[in-house]
Order: sequence, then structure tokens, then C-alpha cells
Amino acid sequence: MKLWYSTTSSFARKAVATLKYHQLEEQVELLRITNSFDSNSPHNQDNPLGRIPALQMENGEWLFGSLLISQYLDSIGSQPTLFPINAKRWQVLQLHSLVEGILENTTPTIVAERRFRPQNEWWTSRHQQLMERNIRTFKQLEQKLATFGDEINIGTLSAVCLIDWWQFRIDGTGFNLVQHFPNLVEWAAKMNEKYIFLQTTKPTI
Repeated sequence: MKLWYSTTSSFARKAVATLKYHQLEEQVELLRITNSFDSNSPHNQDNPLGRIPALQMENGEWLFGSLLISQYLDSIGSQPTLFPINAKRWQVLQLHSLVEGILENTTPTIVAERRFRPQNEWWTSRHQQLMERNIRTFKQLEQKLATFGDEINIGTLSAVCLIDWWQFRIDGTGFNLVQHFPNLVEWAAKMNEKYIFLQTTKPTI
């Protein structure tokens, strides 16, 4: 199997962390890209969406999207599932959706525009609207995480990826989590310390 990934992507980290949690490193070839926006990047030959992560299964078929890839890796892994099937399932998936929503609000509009467009071309009113939504969602995320403690599941794993990525890209988001949501940052640090597969997949250039 092959997995296209980036060390700067929260979405890709989710998939890589899931892979490492299930100790599947020997079964999956990790293919790192350094610029997902480059149309000539080789991952675009395999992925019509041009997005990462992308996973090629043993039968040659490709899976796209971090949640789907994580579900597949979880299904073939030997560790306890990250997708509980008990009464907590919907709480976990709800938590995951909050995280995804913040990333979807932020990555393609706020961060991408700040990185690749001159400031006078930024859609500032839209940025402000999305950031207000993000702040409301961070507040709810903080409340939801308090009920999970240091439990690991796809929701808490994704939350760590989000929080670490946000701090990594603070120049692009323009919002300081340490200042406004110190409890979230402290929680993520404790999770990274407890789980080696989170610690070893933190975002880096």
C-alpha cells in the first residue's frame, strides 16, 4: 500500500497517526510531498482531487479523504478501534465533525489566501465571519474534550492534529490559541506526551 502525505497537513497527520497507532508502518509505503499546490507534484498523477492524504490499497484502488483513509486503516489494524461502536460513537464523530469544520473554515480560505495572495486581495469580511465561527466552535470543542479526558479515538486524535496545526500555522490563521484557549493547548500537549504516535507526527517543515 502507498500513502501520499505531508508533514504540514492536519488532514494527512490524522491518517499517518492512525497508521502508526495500528503499527502498520511495514505494510504502507509513506510518500511525502512538500507542496500540494504544485500541479507537477507526483501525487497528482494518482489523485484526481489533487488533495492529501491519498491511500492506495493492496488491490490498487485509491482512497481519498482523511476520514475514509483512517476508517480503512482502522479496519485492518490490530489495536482497539478508534471508531467506537458503542453509545459513544456519535459523541466521537460529533467531536470529529467540529474539528473538521474548523479546518474547512480555515485552510482553503484564510490560510491559503494569506499565503498566496497579496493582502489587498484578501476576502477580509469572509475571513472575519469564518474566524467568528471558529471561535464559537473552539469554545464548544473545549467543552466536549473535557468529557473525554486523555482517551484516544478518532475525535480526540483529530483534535490534537488541529490544535498543533493551528499553532504551527499561527502566521496564517492570525489567532493565538495559547492566548485565547490555553486549556486546549495544554490538553494537546498532554496527549502528545502520552501517545508516542502523536508525538512523532507533529507538524514540521
